[in-house]
Amino acid sequence: MKISYLPKNIIAVKRQLEGQEKYEFDFLLRAVRIINTLDEPVQLVKYIFELKTEGKLMKKIVYSGDVIKVKAEDLQEIVERLALKQDDEIRETARQHNALLFLGENNFWIHENFALNSLEPGQETGFRLEHFRTLVEKPLDEMIFTVVYKQKEEAKRVSIKIPIIEYKNKKEYIFPLKGSWLVFGNWDDTYNHRTMHSQEFAMDLVQLNDNLQFEQSHEKSNQEYKCYNEEIIAIADGKVADCFDGIPENPSAIKMISNEEEREIIEKSGFVPIISGNYAIIKHATNEYSFYAHIKHGSLKVKKVDIVKQGQIIGKLGNSGNSTGPHLHFHLMNKPSVLTGQGLPIHFTNLKSFTGEKISFIENTLSIVHTE
Repeated sequence: MKISYLPKNIIAVKRQLEGQEKYEFDFLLRAVRIINTLDEPVQLVKYIFELKTEGKLMKKIVYSGDVIKVKAEDLQEIVERLALKQDDEIRETARQHNALLFLGENNFWIHENFALNSLEPGQETGFRLEHFRTLVEKPLDEMIFTVVYKQKEEAKRVSIKIPIIEYKNKKEYIFPLKGSWLVFGNWDDTYNHRTMHSQEFAMDLVQLNDNLQFEQSHEKSNQEYKCYNEEIIAIADGKVADCFDGIPENPSAIKMISNEEEREIIEKSGFVPIISGNYAIIKHATNEYSFYAHIKHGSLKVKKVDIVKQGQIIGKLGNSGNSTGPHLHFHLMNKPSVLTGQGLPIHFTNLKSFTGEKISFIENTLSIVHTE
């Protein structure tokens, strides 16, 4: 029996809860693959997750055979959809790149070999998006994942050790915008950006209108949004690893460019501009790249290999690509690729909360933050 998992480095977020001595520890096991490498069929009967700190068991979670089957059924539908090759070249390009977007690699599961909780030799199963959030006295540093299975009615088990790390930024970063901003889709919203490999710690940034409201539920011109045209700045010194400024603005909130225009862009420039719109990727340190998406068409002020300084204007906030209205999509990752890079948490040096308290890490979606 063989177990593999994604991502290779499980990054956890630690939060000290007000009024408590314990930590809240939060991490995501994105994907697990279990292959029957034996010469005989097996029946999976339990999954066991043991969360540990310095070798000491802090929490144990057990899934029954029924739960294993349900999780496999959920995954099977996705695996089948991702494996369904398209006759149309453009749709086939999108299919291949969507797998990268969610997992960071292709063919992690092999569709032809997929089964549920009864595995013949060579068959495989698995699960996805297993989210852990637990209170502990000390930060967790590893998880032991065990599969209990029956082979000829004899119970056996196979385990794998999965390290859990707390990531520390290699540079000091400032917020990519000036003023006051509302944060959407933050890392604590597990089924938003976090479902995608490079976007695990991503955020969407918008501004409220003069009535302290935000609305993208009906068509409204880009210019009616307070944040439209705001200047986007480099979060630290760096070098432009990649950028693009060739996709037109979506005509308004909710309304996007036509399917014909999308096809032309994919044929000419590939898949990434369709999801990211106009964008910039800046390298700041080894394995730390900032990503700015949905930039206003024609506003990009940098080009590939340019050297930029912290606070330098790189473009203006727009509504291009896969966007329902003007906003900045921002995240940090470990490669210059929105498809294969792993998302990284980021701390800022110039932020205050809604109440004026200095903060470095944005913990909650729908937070309002201010730059100093």
